Amino acid sequence: MSTRSVIAARTKRGFKGVYHHWDGYPSGLGAELFRLYRSRFKKDLTAMMQELIKKHPAGWSSIFNEECYCHKNGNSSEKALAVTEKNASGSGCEYAYILEEGPDGDQMVILSSYCNPKSKYAGQKMIGAFGCGDDKGIWKPIATVLLNGKEPKWENIKA
Repeated sequence: MSTRSVIAARTKRGFKGVYHHWDGYPSGLGAELFRLYRSRFKKDLTAMMQELIKKHPAGWSSIFNEECYCHKNGNSSEKALAVTEKNASGSGCEYAYILEEGPDGDQMVILSSYCNPKSKYAGQKMIGAFGCGDDKGIWKPIATVLLNGKEPKWENIKA
């Protein structure tokens, strides 16, 4: 399912990262990021962020199939628009996965987008579509996952 999301790093003003198109809900992309951290990246958060964010600035169709937008069909393109806390919900992104070092070790903070607090849909989970969302939506944390900890029950992480 094309649940749009963001793989990002924390900034002073929120987050900045890359777009991810398919399966962006916690039991999809969240679980995959958890697995990748432990397997492919051998618990090296810096290497993981370098590969998933910096080396693929145009973002991902799906990290499950290693299909990025910047190297599609063997072509390399650095053309990208950074996805930030300010533009993500307006672009239809429903979840953001912030990879960072936390007080208890490497962690992934999962945020969900909610409709503009001044709209008639205030407080409701924002449901996006490609290029369509709530450009005045807000982001709220729904879970913090310790990447070196026990794997959560992904189906219990809900907005």
